[in-house]
Amino acid sequence: MPTVRLLLVRHGASIWNETEHIQGQQDVPLSDAGRRHAEALGQRLRGEPLAACFSSPLQRAIETARIVQQTAGTAVPIVPLPELMERHFGTWEGKRVAELNQDALSRWVAAFLLPAPPDGESLEQLFERVRQGIERILTETPSGTALVVGHSGSVKAALCVLLRLPLTSFARLRVDNGSLTVVEVRNGRSELVTFNDTCHLTVG
Repeated sequence: MPTVRLLLVRHGASIWNETEHIQGQQDVPLSDAGRRHAEALGQRLRGEPLAACFSSPLQRAIETARIVQQTAGTAVPIVPLPELMERHFGTWEGKRVAELNQDALSRWVAAFLLPAPPDGESLEQLFERVRQGIERILTETPSGTALVVGHSGSVKAALCVLLRLPLTSFARLRVDNGSLTVVEVRNGRSELVTFNDTCHLTVG
């Protein structure tokens, strides 16, 4: 039975990750550190044959996918998938975490279901669009390895969708910048191989 190997990657650090701004779907570029994250991951993936590459269309993800491939020595087309975009954080986007009402933010973080931010996207909405993206990836990649570059929210949602985890699992997962999570899908069943691996970022 053919196996699809999904390399789920959170983009390298962006300039707003470093200044603690809430990005959501704002189109923010990588920082110099983020480019180094992507290069380090590319070095790790040297020799890994890719059948496909899918990415959130936001530039911090597209640039990560491009640098990873350039460094790894692979050259498959990068397919932009809007379904892989970060969760929409509504009126919080563009603000620094310190600018938000801290009591409200604390209650939001403490809630395992992480309710929709003001004018933002609910977890149910995030899961549904990411599910559609995963279905497209698996349809277009019936076998082989696919590099899938997204964001903290979309990678965690993809894991919940693939592994059939409940909504409450989302807040318990951590996905770092430049990390690699590997899921193998065979005959409709998914197996977690590697989770939030950042060992390539600490070498040297």
